Amino acid sequence: MTTIVTVLGGCLVIAVVLSMTATVTLNSQRNTTDNRLGLEAQYAAESALARAQAQVDLYARSLNSIVIPQGTQQSSILTQLGAVCGLPSAVTLPLNIFNLPVTGEQLCTVPVLTGSALDNQLAFFRNNVAKPSTMTDDAWKTYWRNMFGGKNAVLLAKTTAAPSTDTGTLKTEVKGGLTMTEVRVYPDNTMRVLITSNPVVSSTTLESGGKVIAQRTYSAGSVQSREIKVSQPPFSEYQYFVNRRTLPTGNRLIFWDEDTFEGRVHANGASGSTAPLFYATTATKGPRFLGKYTSTSSTLEYSPNSPRRPTASTMFKGGYQLGVPAVALPSNANDQRLAAAGVQAGECTTTTALCLAAKFGAASVSITNGIKDGVYFSSGTATASNTGSGFGSNGTGGIYVKGNVDDLKLSKNGNFQRIEIVQGGKTTTFEQTGPTSWRVKEGSTVIKTMTNSTFNGMVFVDGAIGDQNTMGSKGLRGDGADTPDVAAESQLTVAASGDIFIKDNLTYTDNAKDKPDSSNVLGVYSERGNIKVNGPANRDITIDGTLMASATGKGFGTVNYNTRTGGTPPPKINLTGGIIEEQSQGVGVVGTPNTGYSRNFKWDDRLAKGLTPPFFPTQGQYEATPNFARLSDPQNFRAEKQQ
Repeated sequence: MTTIVTVLGGCLVIAVVLSMTATVTLNSQRNTTDNRLGLEAQYAAESALARAQAQVDLYARSLNSIVIPQGTQQSSILTQLGAVCGLPSAVTLPLNIFNLPVTGEQLCTVPVLTGSALDNQLAFFRNNVAKPSTMTDDAWKTYWRNMFGGKNAVLLAKTTAAPSTDTGTLKTEVKGGLTMTEVRVYPDNTMRVLITSNPVVSSTTLESGGKVIAQRTYSAGSVQSREIKVSQPPFSEYQYFVNRRTLPTGNRLIFWDEDTFEGRVHANGASGSTAPLFYATTATKGPRFLGKYTSTSSTLEYSPNSPRRPTASTMFKGGYQLGVPAVALPSNANDQRLAAAGVQAGECTTTTALCLAAKFGAASVSITNGIKDGVYFSSGTATASNTGSGFGSNGTGGIYVKGNVDDLKLSKNGNFQRIEIVQGGKTTTFEQTGPTSWRVKEGSTVIKTMTNSTFNGMVFVDGAIGDQNTMGSKGLRGDGADTPDVAAESQLTVAASGDIFIKDNLTYTDNAKDKPDSSNVLGVYSERGNIKVNGPANRDITIDGTLMASATGKGFGTVNYNTRTGGTPPPKINLTGGIIEEQSQGVGVVGTPNTGYSRNFKWDDRLAKGLTPPFFPTQGQYEATPNFARLSDPQNFRAEKQQ
């Protein structure tokens, strides 16, 4: 009995051990199988996600290569953007673009369309990107439909047979795409197509016998706001722009060893005659261009006296491009005239002269000379000018002056702006007293107070500002003291049809170096004359702003640059901003004795980030500026679901 019990007990123990071992083995086999199945689904999902990421990065490259053809007119742009919103006609711009809030104004919302309507909606993108030669028109349309399919667009769908006989069927689908939301216009006169980019989501299931035996979902990216900006870029985006790099005498001017340009530079001009020359004392020197350099000339020409000829990569640290199309300068300043008078874009349907006369009233008109000399800032009546209650007709104009101006002084009235204009012995002063309130004085007499009146920043003189005779007085200038001249919130453009003589410092309250997010800005533009410095004798002069002279043979320089004794060392022009000129005028000559001024030109990089003086001339050519970095955002990879 004892033996039998012992044997049976031993058998029971062996059975229990065998049962436990079998259970562990089965569980291990099941876990191994589950892991293998899960890995198959995981690898399939990750592989599909990687392929889809490559596809959306291809989409990004396409969007970043949008180029609006030269000569495209505004009417065509507005019609194309209307089609983006599914409209049968062009979008309509508001009249007061330059006084819109920073957030802009909606032009239209973008509906969800399908079929041929969707193809028409996407024509703005499809027609402004070069189609690969390997694609048919239908394939090209399909490509753009897939790109703008929204978050549920299928980027990749694939079903394959099981990789082994003991698993099943893999089904993989990747979704994601772009969604257009609206078209807006902003006070810098840019239009933007607002777009949402969605995450790329890859999901794989492994099925066997009609059942899901493994599932994995992974995603990359996040919901992000994107935009395509459509604009006519202002000339203020250049630190230096020149149409002919020569003096009026015909002598070619040189970019020297010590010249450094931090911003963008462009030079029109023909090789051998009007394009720039370069000078370097050693192979590692020469001028330095830290921003992009472009030129219509197809070659780099060095001064015959240049001891060395450094490579392009040595001089052009910000990149360069030769043989580009010429950029045309504006032929007139009518936009600035009308803006000063408060005539909105599209409002003037006759001639500029008639529109000005209608704005300022019959009392402003001289039969023999068009508008009478004087200072105008409000709409007028048949019997009196400036009878309106604010700048322009609806509170969104500026200051228009007919005739030459002796003195135009910018200064501050507390934290706000003061503009003083002297013409023929009469002084008119505009004092800003609040964000939207102004006081206008003739001499010491207040002739008008204006509340809820938005000054649009445009001052236009239909004549010259100052003269070249007296150093440091009577011309465009600041207050003559060390205090700033342009208030912290002021954005001004001072334009004239004739010469502009800068007589003293013109400085910002908040400069770009100390406050990179500041918004005060000044533009100075001559339609048919030069912009020349004629400051106090033997004293440095500081100018914050962008200066432009666009007429043939006109540009920026100094009065008597090659004859006026400058002292040792010569006085210096400290300019932070830009120079745009048709033909160089000369600043100074180094020698014995020195003449004119030496140069210390710096870039205001806020001008490369969208800040521009109000109504500053634009380049005429529309351009699209997308902001599509890699859409796939590989650093934002995450697991969403597994089974």
